[in-house]
Amino acid sequence: MTTRTSAIILFARSAHLDAREKGLSGGERFIAELTAQTKLKARRTGLQVFHIDEKSQVGNTFGERLGNAMKSVYDQGVEHLVVIGNDSPDLRTEELKRAAGLLEEGKTVFGPTPDGGTYLIGITREHFDCETFMRLPWQENLLLDALLIWSHRIGGRPEVLISLMDLDDAEDCQNWLTPSRFIYSRIYQLILSFLSAKPILRTAWIHPDFQIYCSVPFNKGSPF
Repeated sequence: MTTRTSAIILFARSAHLDAREKGLSGGERFIAELTAQTKLKARRTGLQVFHIDEKSQVGNTFGERLGNAMKSVYDQGVEHLVVIGNDSPDLRTEELKRAAGLLEEGKTVFGPTPDGGTYLIGITREHFDCETFMRLPWQENLLLDALLIWSHRIGGRPEVLISLMDLDDAEDCQNWLTPSRFIYSRIYQLILSFLSAKPILRTAWIHPDFQIYCSVPFNKGSPF
């Protein structure tokens, strides 16, 4: 893998803004931890990592902000770019390395989420058409299909990675907290702490002998 021509963008807002936009009142602490752990996984690839938050994003729509962020990194001489958010705790460094390797083979790479969005987008500068990229149906459940069609049109050879869950709201957090998770992991404990502090309106089974309850406003939608 050529580290000087490949890079990763962590496209993630500040914890305060992200929690507010996702309707996760009081969730700043675990979102900050999600961001920190995602950044650590990205840095372990050996690639340069650009964290682009709302302070450095340019544009009126999500597509414009993401497209402009990618263009700004390409303009620095990067040829292969992997873009991720901060809300897929199951994403591993090995998967990021694999995505970067596929880009060097001339492919475009997409990591799907169960709701039809993506947790990862990998595009080479050669295949990046910023204008049409910005107009894709961002934050809608047809995004992955639209990306695959777009990739064929711009000459890419799309590769789809394993599907991973992303945490867009409290309901996703509940669904992620299954008995198979490592109960002492920091992310697990932070999400558990956040959810268990909410009023009793919704039940989520985490363990055969343990229930938690929560109620927060839901704001469904993948960041990609």
